[in-house]
Amino acid sequence: MNDPGATDGDQIGQLLKLAGRRQMPGVADMHRAREAAHAEWAVVVRRRAWRGRWQIGLGALAAAFCALAAWMSLRAPTTPRPSADVATIQRIAGTVLVTSAGMDRQPVTAPGVRLPPGTRIEIGDSGGAALALADGSIVRLDRATVAVIVETRQVNLERGAVYLDAGRTPASTSPLRVETRFGAVRHVGTRFEVRLADTSMRVRVREGSVAVERQGTQWTAPAGEALLFTGAGTPSRHQIAMSGAEWSWVDRLAAPFVLEGATVAAFLDWIGREQGWQWEIADAALRARASRIVLHGSIEGLTPEEALAAVLPAAGLSYRRDGTRVVVSAAPKHGR
Repeated sequence: MNDPGATDGDQIGQLLKLAGRRQMPGVADMHRAREAAHAEWAVVVRRRAWRGRWQIGLGALAAAFCALAAWMSLRAPTTPRPSADVATIQRIAGTVLVTSAGMDRQPVTAPGVRLPPGTRIEIGDSGGAALALADGSIVRLDRATVAVIVETRQVNLERGAVYLDAGRTPASTSPLRVETRFGAVRHVGTRFEVRLADTSMRVRVREGSVAVERQGTQWTAPAGEALLFTGAGTPSRHQIAMSGAEWSWVDRLAAPFVLEGATVAAFLDWIGREQGWQWEIADAALRARASRIVLHGSIEGLTPEEALAAVLPAAGLSYRRDGTRVVVSAAPKHGR
């Protein structure tokens, strides 16, 4: 059997011959063997099926996580957007202190400072400030005033006086409100003053009209009228002047008018709004010319009366003022 020249196949064949014929299992044994084999086959198939489903599920989940990781890695980092500024300081006089979110109480020494929502402004006893709101409205704060610019359409007055010029805002614009402990004042027209004292609130209307809301009741006042609230009852009403010493604090905080390149009509509009004057030109042709005459120079440092006296004659015009009424006409021609 240990023939060195025999192959592996020859040796296996010799061993089988020596072993002889094996006894075949009985029918019952064959049947049990087939059943056992079938059962084992079923278990293996189920295991493979579950393994396949788990592999598919885990593969899909892994793919989803990979996609999410890739998206997050490619997505540009974002930072919270700060709230837009609601006002810019146009003019200051004396001591002006501001406090806002993320900024300690600090003085303002020059115009141009931008104010975020919720800024608290304190005006010294001899100071004042003018602010331009984001929608173009103008807010002026008198001396010894404390106010909070809550947002573009709301000012909370805690002490002192605030003057609001809402400009020629469209009717669809939500009204600007001044909130006080005596109630809320909102404009229906364009220009008014709210002055708050310890035991009273006075509202003076220079142009348009206002509505004051208090404890479910509303009062309105037109231009040239004031409402005085001193208690829980009905306010008293009285007539007021549209210009004069009582408005001087508003006038001194007015933004200077840029005369160079402006028209006569624009100059008259500005001086009329700032002083509470009404101007008129009876002659239609001259009225049309007023919107085409271009002015040059500067009126810085001049009072409104001095500005009228300097500007109109230089433009070939004359005027006369009767209280709050300014009547403009062509300058008389002098003979040779």
